[in-house]
Amino acid sequence: MKTNFSFLLATTAAFTAASVQAQDAPVDLGTLVLSGGLVPVESSALGRSSTVLTEQEIDTLNTRYVADVLRQVPGVAVSRTGSFGGLTQVRIRGHEGNHTLVLIDGVEVAAPNQGEYDFGGLLSADVERIEVLRGPQSSLYGSNAIGGVISITTKRATEPGFSGESGFVFGSDDTREARLALRYSDARGDLSFSAIGRDTGGFDISGTSGGEDDGDLNRTYNLNGRFFVTDDLTVGGTLRHSDRVSDTDEFNFAAPTTAALITDGDSNAKVQETFGSLFAELDLMDGRLRNRLDLSFANIDRQGRDGAGVKNQDNSGTRRKLSYQGTYALDGQSVDLANHLLTLAAEWERLTYQENDATIVFGPGQLEERTREQTALIAEYQGRFDNGFALQGSLRHDNNDKFKDFTTYALGVSYTLPNQTTRVHASYGTGVQNPTLIEQFGFFSDFVGNPNLKPEQSKGWDIGIEQQFLDGRGLVDLTYFNEELTDEIGSVFDQDLGASTPVNRDGTSERQGIELGAQFDINDRLTTPLSYTWLDATEPVPTADGGTRNAIEVRRPEHELSLGVNYTLPNDRTRLSLDVTHVAGLVDLNFKTASFVSGNVDDDFDRVELDDYTLVNVGFTHDFNETVLLQGGINNLLDEDYQELEGYATQGRVAFIGLTARF
Repeated sequence: MKTNFSFLLATTAAFTAASVQAQDAPVDLGTLVLSGGLVPVESSALGRSSTVLTEQEIDTLNTRYVADVLRQVPGVAVSRTGSFGGLTQVRIRGHEGNHTLVLIDGVEVAAPNQGEYDFGGLLSADVERIEVLRGPQSSLYGSNAIGGVISITTKRATEPGFSGESGFVFGSDDTREARLALRYSDARGDLSFSAIGRDTGGFDISGTSGGEDDGDLNRTYNLNGRFFVTDDLTVGGTLRHSDRVSDTDEFNFAAPTTAALITDGDSNAKVQETFGSLFAELDLMDGRLRNRLDLSFANIDRQGRDGAGVKNQDNSGTRRKLSYQGTYALDGQSVDLANHLLTLAAEWERLTYQENDATIVFGPGQLEERTREQTALIAEYQGRFDNGFALQGSLRHDNNDKFKDFTTYALGVSYTLPNQTTRVHASYGTGVQNPTLIEQFGFFSDFVGNPNLKPEQSKGWDIGIEQQFLDGRGLVDLTYFNEELTDEIGSVFDQDLGASTPVNRDGTSERQGIELGAQFDINDRLTTPLSYTWLDATEPVPTADGGTRNAIEVRRPEHELSLGVNYTLPNDRTRLSLDVTHVAGLVDLNFKTASFVSGNVDDDFDRVELDDYTLVNVGFTHDFNETVLLQGGINNLLDEDYQELEGYATQGRVAFIGLTARF
């Protein structure tokens, strides 16, 4: 793997040195929310609460991982288990990580066994666009979307002819990154390929004096393309593969102190992820009827070793999905120009999960391939009216082979006042979350599955106001949300089984909060993006006397504030950036309590409040010419000592510098 990385680094350097022609910036799609409905919705008409980050905004943040980009989005909380490559969870509006549906180029990428996508290995270098939809989205996307949806679009060819870019980055902790992208476009279609290799020595996530650093090796390849067969028929597809090895340390339940929770070891995790899709899109009736057929797949394999170097993990999961949707323009125009659209869709999905190594399973039944299938029918209406009013409504019925069938729905409204600078948006939706395959079947010696689990259910609403000022140079969007989750799945210790098992909890998990997003273009050179989230999230937990009590949801900060300052020097070639993030009211489970061994139900849910912290990052970019770009920065400038999860050390002050060439 080191040899392959070195080859990529050398190849990238060669392309960088040879680059002589600049590539224009990609087309800005900022006026559309591509994932806002079954067909894209104009952001000015979308009732659902959303955030769109463009390529320029992502590049300005000067970060290498998508998870760190998402920290700047209102309503989003990120937690990483130690160093880069470690399990990284993203939660929206206080929901669990597996309540967030993640799409990369339209392909669902969550692990089939846990229903959750691990953001630990998702690099940002080839990402063109990130969209975040907040609130229940099951009426469009089904299970795993009750907290929201994150849709990521990778870069593709936008200019005629051959183009591309290459670059490399060097930094602290023995970090090296190399990337290469090749793209081609003409009147008949386009094709894009990218390769990224990142190798970091990391740091010791146990915080042990003299402990071994925990590094990460990541190689990611991405291919996308489309071909215009005729003016009315387009075919295309995507293919993405990542291969990574991440060092970890040992976690010790019921340790006597926080420092003893994580101890130095030689454990690691290996993950191979392959995602792909094929599509065909056909316009009929002079563009009034658009038909789209999609076939997508996901294969995820994991292997792992414990602190003594003994194999302790080897499993595989797959997803296959086939979907059709037909969109009809109700007002007689083409789909692209119509103000009123009706879309009908059908979907089939099959999940599998299997343990692969008989020497490490805890029973022969764990070697059996577990499967799950579901079908769905969906209908959506999108309408825009001349008086500034816009409406989106959706209805979905899921037919499950293992659980009760469900019908979910959502409604979004948007109204732009006559002054054209004030917009009110609101939405209401219901959601459903099927139990994961692990919750259903177990797969661990100390965790017994429960085939009688019911799907989790949610409902929620939000209302917000978006205000432009300073002749359009300023924009503020303030949203209040309120959501409820019932039949939440948690785990209890079964004394008879001598193991934990999942159950549907009684009571309601309640979530409410405020999301603020703002952008101030003080002048042509100085901009100040701002985001703030206040979250009040609680869940009912069992007590020793058989009752329940409300407890704060863990790993979701009560307050999270992010402020950026971006300045372009008068030479129009150098850009400076400053990002400040403050996190307060962060709570984690108290893993030090002895109840994690004894099984005392009440004590299992003790919480511990982590210290508030502030992170400061600075960066710069400089255009030597229209082709070559120099970039660099310092993360955690103040060398803040903090924790996102109890027991896990975090990275101190680090610096990096890199070079990018476009051709």
